Amino acid sequence: MARGMKREKAMPVIVSAEVSVFSHATEDEGKVEEAVLNVIPGEDRGRPKVQRLTGYHNDPITMMTWRVRKRKAAAEIFLGLMRSLAARDRWRLIEEAEDRVDEAGNLYLRLDKQRAYRGRAVLHEADPIRVKFRFRIPHGAKPVGAVRDALASVVDEIEREADRGS
Repeated sequence: MARGMKREKAMPVIVSAEVSVFSHATEDEGKVEEAVLNVIPGEDRGRPKVQRLTGYHNDPITMMTWRVRKRKAAAEIFLGLMRSLAARDRWRLIEEAEDRVDEAGNLYLRLDKQRAYRGRAVLHEADPIRVKFRFRIPHGAKPVGAVRDALASVVDEIEREADRGS
C-alpha cells in the first residue's frame, strides 16, 4: 500500500436471511403470512415452510419460516427492510447491536406483527415477526463491531438517498 493511502475496511457480506412467525389459533394464517410479505420485500423469498405445532393448552399453533440462501436476494431483503424502518428504528439497531448480534455474526430483529399487516415495519418484541440476517464477518473482525459498521453504512446511505430525494 502506498504511503499516505487509507486502507478501506472490509465490510461484512449478508449470506442469508431467515424470517419466522407464529400464527396462533385466534389468528388468520393468511393474514399473518400477508403481514410478513408486507414488510419483507423481494420476490426471491419463496414460500414458507409450515409446521403445525401444539401449544401448552393443546391449542394449534402454526409456525411459518422463510429461508433465503441466495446472497443477492438476502441483501435485497435486508436493504428493503432497512429502508422501510423509521429512522429511529434504524438508529436503534445500531445502538443495540451488542444485544442483537451473536458471535457467529447473525443480526436478530423482531417486528410488530400487527403493524406489519398494515404495511409498516416497526421494531417490537412481543409476538413478533422474527428476522435473522447471517453475515460473513471479515477475518479478524469482531462480529458486533463489523455488523454495527455495516448497519451504520447502510443507514448513512439511506439518509443520503432521502436528502437527495427531498
